[in-house]
Amino acid sequence: MAQRESRQRLTAILAADVAGYTRLMAADAGATVAALEEARALFRREIESHAGRVVDMAGDSVLALFDSAAGAVQTALAVQKALEGRSAGTPDEQRMRMRIGVHLGDVIEKVDGSIYGHGVNVAAHLQSKAAPGGVCMSEPLYQSVKAHVPLAARYAGRQRLKNVDEPIAIWQLAPEGAAQDGAHDRDATPNNLPLQLTSFIGRKDELADVAKLLARSRLLTLLGVGGIGKTRLSLELAAQVLVEFVDGVWLVELATLADARLVPQAVASVLGVKEAAGRPVADALAQHLSDRQALLIMDNCEHLLQGCAELAKQVLQAAPKSKIVTSSREPLRVAGETTYAVPALPESEALRLFTDRAAAAVPTFRVNGHAAAVASICRRLDGIPLAIELAAARVRTLPVDAIAQRLNDRFRLLTSGDRTALPRQQTLRALIDWSYELLSEAERAVFRRLAVFAGGWTLEGAEAVAAFDGVDKASVLEHLGELTEKSLVVLEADRARYRLLETVREYAHERLAEAADLDETRHRHLEFYLAFAQIARPQLAGAKQGEWLAHLDAERENLLVAHLACDHAVSGAEHGVKLTYLLRPYWINRGLLGLGLRLTNEALARAGAQARNVIRSSGLFDAGQLSYFMGRYGEAKRYLEESLGIAREIGDKPLIAAALQPLGMAHLGEHELQGARRYLQEAWQLAKERGDERELAAAINSLAQLTRVEGDLQKAEALYEEMLALASRLGDRETVAIGVLNLAMVVVGHGDAERARLMLLGVLAEAQELGSKPLGQSLMEVCAGLASLRGQWAQAARLYGAAEAQSAQTGLHRDPADEAFLRPLVQRALGALGADAFAVAEEDGRGLTHEAAITEAAGLLAPRASG
Repeated sequence: MAQRESRQRLTAILAADVAGYTRLMAADAGATVAALEEARALFRREIESHAGRVVDMAGDSVLALFDSAAGAVQTALAVQKALEGRSAGTPDEQRMRMRIGVHLGDVIEKVDGSIYGHGVNVAAHLQSKAAPGGVCMSEPLYQSVKAHVPLAARYAGRQRLKNVDEPIAIWQLAPEGAAQDGAHDRDATPNNLPLQLTSFIGRKDELADVAKLLARSRLLTLLGVGGIGKTRLSLELAAQVLVEFVDGVWLVELATLADARLVPQAVASVLGVKEAAGRPVADALAQHLSDRQALLIMDNCEHLLQGCAELAKQVLQAAPKSKIVTSSREPLRVAGETTYAVPALPESEALRLFTDRAAAAVPTFRVNGHAAAVASICRRLDGIPLAIELAAARVRTLPVDAIAQRLNDRFRLLTSGDRTALPRQQTLRALIDWSYELLSEAERAVFRRLAVFAGGWTLEGAEAVAAFDGVDKASVLEHLGELTEKSLVVLEADRARYRLLETVREYAHERLAEAADLDETRHRHLEFYLAFAQIARPQLAGAKQGEWLAHLDAERENLLVAHLACDHAVSGAEHGVKLTYLLRPYWINRGLLGLGLRLTNEALARAGAQARNVIRSSGLFDAGQLSYFMGRYGEAKRYLEESLGIAREIGDKPLIAAALQPLGMAHLGEHELQGARRYLQEAWQLAKERGDERELAAAINSLAQLTRVEGDLQKAEALYEEMLALASRLGDRETVAIGVLNLAMVVVGHGDAERARLMLLGVLAEAQELGSKPLGQSLMEVCAGLASLRGQWAQAARLYGAAEAQSAQTGLHRDPADEAFLRPLVQRALGALGADAFAVAEEDGRGLTHEAAITEAAGLLAPRASG
């Protein structure tokens, strides 16, 4: 038989190298080489004295074998102690310090003395885990020597080593006399944090926030809907604070755990804590961590809340130097817990994330001309990182524009997740399924019924809509709180409103469509907002106008949903027309005339709205008035004449009075002055007979407009004064402001610029406070005329351009009286500036936002410096 060329045996392996060798050589190569020679000589002496054999001393590394594990450890301790003593007084950056790893394992030793095998690899990687001047040992070696060699070792948990399949338990120690100044090497911190394979986009502010919170709290819970990035943020936080926890930072993944009672075992497995017979694992964990400075990252706690809360409390009470970070969709509710709601990505960071992940999926991907589509995708996916990543992965098979178009079916579209991720993180639907399945039956009912709301809701709205069939009104607040705690509902604390992220709402809407309570939920939503509009309507012409306009702003999307629900409602025709009537002043005030007219026409076209009754008459009036304000005088006449005809047929005097005034103004718009005066005089007479001061004020204002078109400014002024007295008595702020604007035009016509300026200052304050688009637009027009009167030609052109741009946006058209006022003044400015200069200034004005144009008007109205 031939002689064997190699043999395998269990032995103790020591691997060492110089910490920061490259840096030392660059700083002083001569001194470093001399120090390295001394270290090699020291190693040889200690290795030989402890029955070891030097295998290799190439470069700055050392490899040795020992017959006993104790000999290997004693050599390591002796070398580190001697090196520390020799470098005493030397600046830290010049010290020669070794990292030493020691392992007990199998090696294959060849006859020429060289060795290789798994054990050698482990020893070499343990060396890289050691701190400068320290020793890192494997669990087998530590267990074999701890009874024979005094060691102040600390357990560093189970850690992954490069090219080693399974994590191994390791121990760290520093020799007697080694530096104990509290300095801690980041790379040597024990941890099991996974290496991240994708870039961390944005979150700089969030990372700083959670770091500050962790600094002053021992239990920090990161909250948020699934896919918002809680896990990634907690891992980035853990990596940032590694150096603060000398006993390690440990990730405990709980997503796959089904039983809350097994949480202690999951943590113990990560920390390498053994369960003692007859003793709870939680007690063993508490004792193990009692004198340690460690950080636990407990990920995905929402389905194990009781177990996580109990363990967190026990550990924190027993281990005063340790801390815990949890990620969950709802808080643990443990005393001392600090919570942080992880926000969605802002649009800029969401765009970066999409672009980065899309480029990873398709290296040639460029945004180029698709910026709008990408922005739409990120916005509609609510800035949820996982949803954005799923969408970005789709660029392999779909153009960006197609992805954006198909987001209405997002749960079918976004299914191409990471195959190695948890199943619930591979598709968008599965992500929310996970949260939905954790809800009680009552919570599920409330959750899906909330999908009928658009743009948020109030507590009163939720109580009115969700409280039926197993859910009583008194419990809605509790369920809403639970859904908020579970990160499915977002509370907007500053407005006392709630909302669903669009992605979550789409999911809830699908669940609602599958349920038997869809029709009842829609009906309740429609009834609630019809009642809401009924309460709001009288407030839109009084002292509380600004407050109620803001309420309607907040509920605008819900009002549109209620309009659509009329298509399915039993009394849909009646409800639909009534809703358009109640909302007409709002659409006018907010410059949404085109929207208001479209909704009104849709309401009039519904089955049941064709009968010649009060419902149709009032709807036709709404359409006529909106058409008039938009300058569609012919359409306005047709609507209003039919409305008036029905009102006369049924003898409804309030409707007759309402239709007469805008019908007269529509005739004025078409320069039919005789017809205009006939209708306006009848409107004035009827309002006077009925004692309706509000309608009387409107009729007088319209007669003044007609009089102004006819050129009688003195009579028009008297009528405006009469109208203002009535509006002031009614407390109708917007009508007062309109009267002042009209009167100011007369004053400008008289050439009194200063009086006009003082009058317009009051209108400016009202326009700013009420946020009224019609007031603001009219103010720009009158200010353009005032600027022309003053000879401020460029400013007149700018304000005229701003008013024209607002008109194009809102659909609000100048009536004939206002056009007769402004046109000659604009012509004066055009003649003074010349066509080119006027066009430049006008275009500048068209580029102003509504707010910027109001600021421009405010500047014109400011007191002028004397002298």
